[in-house]
Amino acid sequence: MSDSSLSGEEHKRRKMSLSGTNSIEMRVESLDTTVHSSAPQTTADTDVAMHEENEDVDSDEIKYEKRSRASSSIDIVGKHIQQTVAAVGAAVAAVAAPVLMTASEVVTGKSMDDAFSQSMEGDVNTGTYTRVHLRVKVQSRLGETVHCSGSSFIMGQFNPNESMMLVTTPDEYPYWSTMKPLILPQGVPHCYMYALFSGGVFSSWEPLETERTLTPEGREMTVVEEFGVYDADMQLVRTEEARDRWIVYERKHVEEKVGDSDSIDADTSTGKDCAMNVSISPDKGHGRSSSGGWNMHRSNTQSRQSRYKRFTSQSFRANKAATLFLISYHLPVKVKKHEGKWTATWDPNSLIARSEKTIAESMKVRWVGFVTRSIGQEYGEFTEEDKTEITRILEKMNCLPLFISRELASNHYQGYCKSKLWPMFHNIDILDIYSAVWDQGEVIEWKEEQHNGTWWAAYQEVNQLLAARVSEASSSQDTLWVHDYHLLLFPSYIADLCKKNGSKRPSMVFFLHVPFPTSEIFRELSHGPQLLEGVLKVDVVGFHSFDHARHFLNACKRFLGLSYQSRRGGNLGVEYRGRNVVITISHVGIEIAAIRRALHDPKVQESARKLREKHAGKILIAGMDLCQRLSGIPLKLLAFEQFFSLCPTWKDRVVLVQRCHLSRSRIGDQQHSSTEIRELVNRITDQYGQGVIDYEESDSAFGLLDRVALWLACDILMVTSVREGLNLRPLEYVFCKGEKQQSRAGVVILSEFSACCCVLNGGLRINPWNIAEVVNALDHALTMSDEERLGRRARDLPYIMSQPASSWTRQVLGVLQEATENEDDQEYTDMEYTDMEIGRSHVLRIGERSDFKQLNIKRVLQTYTSSRRRLFFLDYGGTIIARENISMYVKRDFTAVTGRTPSSRMLEALKRLTMDLRNTVFIISGVSQRNLMGALGQMDGLGLVAQNGLLMSWPARDTKTTLREWQHDNVLFDWEAVREVADPIFKVYSSRTNGSVLRYSDQSIAWNFRSTDPEWGLMQANSLHSDLEEVLRDLPVTIVRKKGFLEIVPEGFSKGVIVRKILEQDAILNCGHPDFLFCIGDDTTDESMFRSIYDYYAERSEESLHDGNATLRAAGGRPASMEATLLLKDDALRHIFTCTVGKKPSHAHLYVNDVDDVENLLDTLATS
Repeated sequence: MSDSSLSGEEHKRRKMSLSGTNSIEMRVESLDTTVHSSAPQTTADTDVAMHEENEDVDSDEIKYEKRSRASSSIDIVGKHIQQTVAAVGAAVAAVAAPVLMTASEVVTGKSMDDAFSQSMEGDVNTGTYTRVHLRVKVQSRLGETVHCSGSSFIMGQFNPNESMMLVTTPDEYPYWSTMKPLILPQGVPHCYMYALFSGGVFSSWEPLETERTLTPEGREMTVVEEFGVYDADMQLVRTEEARDRWIVYERKHVEEKVGDSDSIDADTSTGKDCAMNVSISPDKGHGRSSSGGWNMHRSNTQSRQSRYKRFTSQSFRANKAATLFLISYHLPVKVKKHEGKWTATWDPNSLIARSEKTIAESMKVRWVGFVTRSIGQEYGEFTEEDKTEITRILEKMNCLPLFISRELASNHYQGYCKSKLWPMFHNIDILDIYSAVWDQGEVIEWKEEQHNGTWWAAYQEVNQLLAARVSEASSSQDTLWVHDYHLLLFPSYIADLCKKNGSKRPSMVFFLHVPFPTSEIFRELSHGPQLLEGVLKVDVVGFHSFDHARHFLNACKRFLGLSYQSRRGGNLGVEYRGRNVVITISHVGIEIAAIRRALHDPKVQESARKLREKHAGKILIAGMDLCQRLSGIPLKLLAFEQFFSLCPTWKDRVVLVQRCHLSRSRIGDQQHSSTEIRELVNRITDQYGQGVIDYEESDSAFGLLDRVALWLACDILMVTSVREGLNLRPLEYVFCKGEKQQSRAGVVILSEFSACCCVLNGGLRINPWNIAEVVNALDHALTMSDEERLGRRARDLPYIMSQPASSWTRQVLGVLQEATENEDDQEYTDMEYTDMEIGRSHVLRIGERSDFKQLNIKRVLQTYTSSRRRLFFLDYGGTIIARENISMYVKRDFTAVTGRTPSSRMLEALKRLTMDLRNTVFIISGVSQRNLMGALGQMDGLGLVAQNGLLMSWPARDTKTTLREWQHDNVLFDWEAVREVADPIFKVYSSRTNGSVLRYSDQSIAWNFRSTDPEWGLMQANSLHSDLEEVLRDLPVTIVRKKGFLEIVPEGFSKGVIVRKILEQDAILNCGHPDFLFCIGDDTTDESMFRSIYDYYAERSEESLHDGNATLRAAGGRPASMEATLLLKDDALRHIFTCTVGKKPSHAHLYVNDVDDVENLLDTLATS
């Protein structure tokens, strides 16, 4: 007699009579019957009672449902035990004890009620899945087919091209069903919609106001619904129909018949009455809804409606308990000693100084930086008494000062920062720096030693000193905002200190206020990659202009091999070591209140009046610049000279008021520029008169009052910089001119190389190198009507007035808050593979995926320790060993891992895992057998797969065996036909793609473009892929696209195929499936492993997954014994974990950040 033909009691007695059986399921089922026979029915028991009293459902289905509930959540049984332990007596207590022990193993340190609540919420970290069948009623027309697409990758991320097609038959029509079940994480809400295709082409989505929502539960379920009919109030109601071994739900509106759920008499309720009222809704049953529920829909809708409000300055929410550290090389204060006493005031010219409506009014802020004296100043080093007094004064201003020697400060600031980084970041070639006319007396060899020796050491030391001090003063809940190129290494030193101390790193922002160089210039920096990686340790990197951000992203791509994406809200993101570093572009504005006060200052008005009187009756053209070559002052003078040459009548009506600041930061450049400017001024004034140019130089910086006085007096502002970072003077000028009623609006002639050019749309843009263009712009400005002047000012005024430093600060902090506090609600798409679909834009949603979370080691460990048999699939390169970053300028091999081995800790973790006889561990890689054996061949208990499945070696459990046995797929493939059509194409692309390499092997043809120009190589690879698909479509080969190369392989050779093969053979060898399956990888080729696991799970019947005899029968094997069968049912394929390395679009449901996280995970599991 078969086991399934026994009655419930006979089946139970027969199982109990088997000696030596440790089946948890047997104890759970016996206990379940006892509990239901002795305890009053509760709401949670109603659905079980329904089937017990329904004669149409046979005992096997009842038992299967009980087993499903017991195995999916043993905690439920634990809760029943707590409620009835007093009534059932000693017999039940004896059965309950081991069940409680098992439950405590699963949820260590938590109460049963907590475990129950947690299990109901759903978490992909539990590794439990539901096989979901969809059945939809559609009155389709001839030639139409029905598809379904949803939020998960398995359903195509709402991309019609990746959607799942449903099928129907004449008997089933108008109902369309999925061909195979969807494998969805249990308890995790999932959004989806149906779509119509006509003639195989996407036609339209179903007409719904919101996406459908489904929360899978149990091991298998069928959902029946109607096309185009859905709203948030609809619920999934269990029907009386049960197909094979799963429950059928129908989506419908349910009317509330009973107002008070507490008034229901569970003892007198019949099964059919319960069946009509049982639905999965937010207010009944388990407290959640299979349809998502109205509350979930409302919260999702509100979230989507307000998502873009997060990116405004008003969205920032200050944390009262946290401190914002504003970190710069120079403290934004002016420290002076007068009559033996030190005084300190805020520097009004500093962007980060305390200002009106400052962020310091809503949260704690501390300013950190150095107080220095440069070599050459009249004062000596600070004494200890000076340092103590200055520190005391600055602490009252919430400033944390640091002091360094004048020599160190000079080597860091005047040396590496001002003499190397500053010109190079302004796109000055290193040869131009070494060959500067003002340094002709120095030998290049001396400069090289300075730049990469003394100066570089000083730069590192200053960054380390500052990082150490900030690390002491800050905590993990604080925010660090680092400013400018003086501190590029600071974030990496902070991260290293936090890692060393075992503490969480504070959230960090880095903002660059100067341009970022092109990759051609940046590559000349000896320590360029180190500087880049230093910056990328933060959460947000900020720039004032997209040009600067674009160069930074290009450098990341070319020198570190990183990719970038666009993110929701208009920001960008760089993938770095498993993190998505946000790149934001935000140009700061001016302090309107301070400027308005200056406009009404009598001293300012008097200075402006005197300047006008000095040049009475003339049009004044203002110029205020640093005295340096990059300011383009000589170009301005040359254009002015040519203007007088072409229009001599203007020489008595126009005057150039040029003011130059001698900053003394780059003495050689300053002196040479000053000499050149004076020569040009003298030449022009000698020819056209002394009154055409009013030129002055100043050793002190021009304060706000000085600037406003000049703006009021002058009619035109002329900026001809050839390289420039942040410059707010044009914004000040636009605001000042026309602010007072009697004041005429001004005109700005603005260099296109200026950063503020991107925000001033009303200015006259010029290329200062094009003298004729500058002359024409000057003529236009001089003859411009008042109406046009006002119109141009009106264009720029709204932006100028809306972005003061306080708002800009909050806006950037809001971006940081969005990036760090809402990591689970992000959306970004790879900029290189943007795809737009008809009727719906397709973006790769990451954060909105509720089925994609960061791996929780504790949750995985709980499942691991309670499992009986485990199977691991581990990728090699990028997973257990870090890949090398692909640099354009350094040649790499095909895998970027050759010659290196995993860390000793990783090797020890793998060794421990393989020593546990319950574990079967496979390393699946595309590298050669030789490389894989060299790195891991010494571990006999480790299964190895080389060349994507061409060679496979099973773990050796027999310690007597000394030689590893390899299974070689001796498929003889004829490459002649492939090469005949592919070789001409490969040769064309190789000849025009410098750096590409073509490699032939017995099992593949690969075209490597890792060492090509990243952008050109990618364009060529996309084109090559299309051309190869066209000519190879009739041949039995597959084109595999990986990061850095294209490969042609025979059909059937992929990681996904080998994973399926191992699963099938493992099930036969062990008479069933493991109850713990873990698969992890980092590359596109690893996605086939994840898909293969889901397909394997979906294509097997529920019986074969949980019945060892069915597995053996399917494979043609001999049925197992009764004892073995009972054990096999506990070894069901119950927990599946798919994990990717790095947070990115993936078919996996979990992610870890990097190889270090993989190492921590495997070490934790191995030592448990």
